[in-house]
Amino acid sequence: MLKIRLSRWWKNKSAFFRIVLTEHTKPAKSWYKEVLGWFDPINHKMEIDLDKTKDLINKWAQPSERVAKLIYQNSKDAFFKKFYKEIERVRKTKKQEEAA
Repeated sequence: MLKIRLSRWWKNKSAFFRIVLTEHTKPAKSWYKEVLGWFDPINHKMEIDLDKTKDLINKWAQPSERVAKLIYQNSKDAFFKKFYKEIERVRKTKKQEEAA
C-alpha cells in the first residue's frame, strides 16, 4: 500500500519536511516515489500540489493522519478532513484533578 507522509529533510535543529509518496514498508527518508510538496514547521509554511494529491488518494494512496490534518488546515478542503480524527483537548485545573 502506498502512503503519503512526511519525510524529514535538512540539518539537525532546523526541521523541514517533504511530503512524499512512499511504500508503507519502506523508510520515508531514504526511499520514495514522488515528492508532492513541502512543510516548514518553523515558519508555518506549506506548499503542496492539491490536485495531484487528491488524484493519488482517489486512486490508491492513503495519507497519514498528520499529513491530512496539515493539508486541511492549510487548504480548508473538506476532502482531507475524513482522514483524521479531531480530538478536543480539555485542560483541567488542579482543583478539578483533585476532585476526580
